[in-house]
Amino acid sequence: MRNMRIVDANIVLRYLLGDHAELSERARQIIEGNTIFVPIEVLCEVVYVLKNVYKVTRLDISSKLQGFFASTLCRLPHRDSVLKGLDIYAEKNLDLVDCILAGYNEVENAIVHTFDGQLQRLLKSQ
Repeated sequence: MRNMRIVDANIVLRYLLGDHAELSERARQIIEGNTIFVPIEVLCEVVYVLKNVYKVTRLDISSKLQGFFASTLCRLPHRDSVLKGLDIYAEKNLDLVDCILAGYNEVENAIVHTFDGQLQRLLKSQ
């Protein structure tokens, strides 16, 4: 997969935020009309920065990212599970990784082993 195009968190953030004239335009050129791979690690960094640096609410983060993946050709591993994790992230006070694990559980019927009591309760409620 030598020709795979991967974007980092800075590209996604500039695209989503449109906060830098030059870099946001370059991000748009990279993303729009191209098949881009967004690793889950990059998604986690984007969420972290939006929440902690830009103080975006969990609901708005989920909404922005759901819209981003719906309106672009960006590929995401375990797409349905991760998008379900973003839905859960908007509703629950869990970190994104736990929400994605819950998404795997719900969408892929994956068995998730954890010592985290809050995540265990969520998994039992699904």
